[in-house]
Amino acid sequence: MKNVEEQNRAAANELLSTAMSFARRVLRRYGEISPFAFSMQADGSVSREMLELPQLPADPARLWKMVHDHGSKRADRGEIQAMAIAADVTLAQPSEEGYSDAIVFQIERRGGYAVKVTVPYRIYGGQLWPVLPRRIAQGNVTMEEMVPTIFTGTPQGSDFR
Repeated sequence: MKNVEEQNRAAANELLSTAMSFARRVLRRYGEISPFAFSMQADGSVSREMLELPQLPADPARLWKMVHDHGSKRADRGEIQAMAIAADVTLAQPSEEGYSDAIVFQIERRGGYAVKVTVPYRIYGGQLWPVLPRRIAQGNVTMEEMVPTIFTGTPQGSDFR
């Protein structure tokens, strides 16, 4: 049996892997991405969170808050065990590779585990789609612990574009 720390890391890695795969596909196809989320149920299954709205807001910060609030409500009802919310950001300082764009993931798991993961990236190509398709180069991933906001019902402000 895994201890709680190993379970937290395994859940976070599963959510990060799934969410980053989705982000890469969307970036390759469209060259940009809006805030999105994936959740994990008690059985370990991962699924994309969808908002039931006729039209999503154009403002990414507002969409981030809506996705966050949606996840908090599902967490409060016990419907999910972990969640990753992601958004495209412009870094204040370029990454060590010189990339100024990144996908930032807020990953939380029931019980207080919360991390912020930053994945810098650069898009190459795409000018003559499909002759020169977009290619995504990923930089070094950074991770830092944070205060949980999804599994406590306390929304956090964001700097997402």
